[in-house]
Amino acid sequence: MFEWISQNAVTIVTIAVLLVIAGLAAWSLIRDKKRGKASGGCTGNCATCRMGSCGKK
Repeated sequence: MFEWISQNAVTIVTIAVLLVIAGLAAWSLIRDKKRGKASGGCTGNCATCRMGSCGKK
């Protein structure tokens, strides 16, 4: 078991780092959504609307 870990240490560390980065990105998106920050959708400013038609009435 320890031999396998030592042979694959670089791969294990790389995957761990990528998982941490993905987790932080997801956490940031969830936090922004809970705070009400726009994430590429409707910003409420019809002058800069990229969706074709403004949804505000």
